[in-house]
Amino acid sequence: MSRPDGTPPWRPGDESLETILLVEDDEAVRAVTSRALLRFGYTVLAAEGGSAALQILEEHGDPIHLLLTDIMMPGMNGVEVARHVVDARPEIRVFFMSGYADQDLVRQGLLTPGTHFIQKPFTPFELVDRVRSILDE
Repeated sequence: MSRPDGTPPWRPGDESLETILLVEDDEAVRAVTSRALLRFGYTVLAAEGGSAALQILEEHGDPIHLLLTDIMMPGMNGVEVARHVVDARPEIRVFFMSGYADQDLVRQGLLTPGTHFIQKPFTPFELVDRVRSILDE
C-alpha cells in the first residue's frame, strides 16, 4: 500500500517487537485508532482512561514501546498518565493526541513545545506515519 501522494509505503510495525498503550476515553475514537494501529502490525493495549492504563502497565510484563494518549480526559488527564507511565517505565516514548490545537495546549501548560502531538481528527495514515517516525527516533 502506498501513501496517498504516491511515496513509498509505511514500514509496518513488528507486532512481536512493538506494543502501543492506547489511552482514549471516547470508545469510538479508541476503536478506530486501535484498528488502524493493528492493521499496520502493532500490538495494541487499549484503555478507556488513566486508571485502566496504569493497571495494564502494571499487569503487562512485556515491553511497551509507545504511550499514545488523549490529553483531555475525565479524571486523570493524558499528561498525568504520561508522568506515571514514564516514572514506571522511562524507556516508553510518549505521543499525545487531542481535539484541541497544540498551541492552545501549550498556552494551558499541558504541553511543552516539541512534544510529540497529533491533532484530532487524523487519518489512519497520518497516525501510523507519526507512530513509525516516533518509534524510529
